[in-house]
Amino acid sequence: MTGKLRWLTAALFVLLYVAIPSPLDSPNGRPYLTQLQVREWLLDETASPLAAFVREGTLPPLSVDLRTSPPIVDPTERARAAAQYEACAREWVAARNAAATPFRYGDSGPEIRPPLRLDERAPPLPMVVWVGDTGAKAQLPPDPAGQPLEHQAVFYSRLSLLPAFLAILIAVLTQRVLPALVTGGIAGAIAYVATLGPAASELGVFGAAVDGLRHFAVGTLWDRVLWDDFNLRVSGFVVCLFMAIGVMTRSGGIQGMVDWIRRYAKGPVSSQLCSYLIGLAIFFDDYSNCIIAGTTMQPVTDRARVAREKLAYIVDSTAAPIAGLSIFSTWIAYEVSQYRAPLTMVTKADGTPYLASDAFAVFVETVPYRFYCILTLVMVLLVILMRRDFGPMLAAERRARLEGKPIADDARPMVSHSMASTQPKPETPLRGWNALLPLLVLVLGTIGIMFYQGASTDAPKPADVQGFAGEIRWLLANAKSEWALLLASAGALVVAAALALGQRLMSLGEVLRCALQSLRALGFALLILLLAWSLGKVCKDLGTSFFLTGACRDLMSAQVLPLVLFFTSALIAFATGTSYGTMAILLPNVVVLAHQIGSDAAFGGSAASGGPLLMVLTIGAVLEGSIFGDHCSPISDTTVLSSLGSRCDHLAHVATQMPYALLVMVTSALFGYLPMVLFGPQWWPLALVASTLVLAGFLWFVGKDPNRPAA
Repeated sequence: MTGKLRWLTAALFVLLYVAIPSPLDSPNGRPYLTQLQVREWLLDETASPLAAFVREGTLPPLSVDLRTSPPIVDPTERARAAAQYEACAREWVAARNAAATPFRYGDSGPEIRPPLRLDERAPPLPMVVWVGDTGAKAQLPPDPAGQPLEHQAVFYSRLSLLPAFLAILIAVLTQRVLPALVTGGIAGAIAYVATLGPAASELGVFGAAVDGLRHFAVGTLWDRVLWDDFNLRVSGFVVCLFMAIGVMTRSGGIQGMVDWIRRYAKGPVSSQLCSYLIGLAIFFDDYSNCIIAGTTMQPVTDRARVAREKLAYIVDSTAAPIAGLSIFSTWIAYEVSQYRAPLTMVTKADGTPYLASDAFAVFVETVPYRFYCILTLVMVLLVILMRRDFGPMLAAERRARLEGKPIADDARPMVSHSMASTQPKPETPLRGWNALLPLLVLVLGTIGIMFYQGASTDAPKPADVQGFAGEIRWLLANAKSEWALLLASAGALVVAAALALGQRLMSLGEVLRCALQSLRALGFALLILLLAWSLGKVCKDLGTSFFLTGACRDLMSAQVLPLVLFFTSALIAFATGTSYGTMAILLPNVVVLAHQIGSDAAFGGSAASGGPLLMVLTIGAVLEGSIFGDHCSPISDTTVLSSLGSRCDHLAHVATQMPYALLVMVTSALFGYLPMVLFGPQWWPLALVASTLVLAGFLWFVGKDPNRPAA
C-alpha cells in the first residue's frame, strides 16, 4: 500500500469514527442501551439471576416497573417498553430448553434439572429498571438465599470504538500488526478501567494507566485469552497441525502431493481453481479450511507464479462463506441458537406461533438472501476464470507473474523462514501418501469425532429431529468442533510421524527437531492471534457492539431495516474481529423487532406475511454483514489464519483482499438487499443474476490481465 493510499485510508477511518452518531444523543438511545444491557444480564448462560428461581423447573413471569428520565408519558408506549423486558423470562426458558445440554444447577455438584416452564399463573416476579442520564440499574427481589440481585451499568460511549479504531489506524499507517494490536488493546483497557471499571471514580491518570496495563496484560491476555478453554484448543489445533505439516514436508510427503496436484494445476488459472475447489470441499469448518487449503496449495501456486496474496484471498473467501452457508457445518448450530429463543415470541403468516424447532427451517429460508456469502464465492470464481484483477491485488499478481516473486521482497510472511529447514533431503523419495494420509486423518477424524460427540450427548432429542438431514444437524449441534479439530490434528501428527519412522525416512530425533522447528516458526502468527483475541475481549468490556447497535437504532424502518442491519453488523464485526460476537448481539434483538416492523408496515403487501418476510430477510442480512466484517477485519482470527496457512504477509493480505470484499459488499447491498425491500423478497433469483452480471462487468471494464505489464 503506497504512502498516499495509507494516509487516505487513515483519514477515512478518522472521519468514520467522528461521523458515527452516539446513541446517548438520541431520545431513544439510553432506553435502548438499557434494554440491551439488562437483557444480557438476564439471559447470561452461566450467571443469570433468573437461575435462582428454577430449582423446581418453573419460573414466574416478570413484571417490570420501568422508570425513565424523562418519564414515558404514553401508557401504550410505556407498556410496550416494559413488555420487552418481561419477554426475557420466556426467552430464557426457551433458550435453556433449546440448549444442546440440559441446564445444570447447584454448587454442590452438577445436577441435571427437568425441562423448564414459565408458570403464567404464578405471582409475577417484580423487577424495577431505572434509566438515568449516565447509566442504568435493574433490581430483582433477593434470591432464596437472601442474596441481592441487581445490575448496574454505565452507558457505553464513543470510547468503546477506541481500541479497534487505534489498532486499525496504526496498522494502516505503520504497516505493523503487533504494535497496532498492543496499542489498541492497552488504550482500550485504560479507557475501560477509567470509565467503566469498579474503581473508575477513584483513579487518577497514573492509576488508570497502571490498572489499564494490568487489565490488558493479566486480566485479559493471561486470564481470559491464554487460559480460555476454547482459545487453548484452537491454538493447540494450529500447533499440532503445523507440526504435522513440518514432518510431512521433511519426509517428502508435501512435495509428493504437490507433484500430484501439478498434473492438474499446471498454470496460474488451474492452480487457483484447485485452491478454490479445495476450499469448497472443506465446508464443515472455517479454521481447518484456512489451514489445509493454504498450506496444501501454497507450494503449487508459488510454482505457478500466483501471488500469495491471491492465494490468501481465495482461502479466506471460501472458508467463512461456505461454512456460513452449509447446513452441515460447525457454524449452523451457533447461528440458529442465537435466534431460536426469540423466534417463539412471533407468529407465522397463518397466525400460528413459531416453535423453537422451526429455527432451522427459518435458517434455510434465509439462504436465498445470503447475498454476500453467495456473491463472494461467485466473485472468486469470476476472478479466476476471467483472469482479471484490480487494485493492490493486480500489482501483487503482476509481481508474481512477470517478476517470478510470489511474495514481495520486503514482506513479512506469517510463518518465518525457519520453515525452510524442514524441506526434504535430496535423497528422500517424494511420496504423496505421506501427506495425504495424515490430512485424511485430519478431515475424516474431525468429522468422525464430531459425530461421536453428538451421538454421546445426554441431551433429549427434540421430536422434530427426523430423517437423515435432521440427524446430521442434531449430531453437529451437540459436537464441540474445537475439541474435534484438536484431537484430529494430534492424530494427523502421530500418523505423519509414524509414516516417516516406519519408512525410515527420518529418525525419531529428526521428527522431534522438525516438529519443534515448525512450532518455532509459528511464534509471530500465534502472538498476533492471541493479541487479536485480547483486543476483542477489550471491545466487549467497552461495549463496542452495543454502542454501534444503539447508534443505528433510529434508522430502522421496514424499507431500510435489512440494509441498516447489514451495514451495522458489518461495522461491528469489522471493529471487533468476530462474526460470532456480532451475531450474539444482534440476532436475538432483531427477530421481534423485524417481525413487528414488517407487520406494522404490511411489508410485501400483507400485514400477516410482512412480519415473517422481513424477519427472515433481516436475519440473513445480519448473518451476511457479520461475515463480511469478520472477512475484512485485520484482527479477525480467520483473516490471521488465512495469512498463516498461505504464508502471506498479513497486512498485504488485508490490503489486497479489502477492495474485492468491498465490491461484493456494495453489490450485495445495492443489487441484493435494496431490490428486496423495494420490490419484494420473491425477486431474489433476479437479484442474484443481476449482482453476478455487475461483478463480471466490473472485472471486465476495470480489471486487467496480470500477465500483461502495466502500460
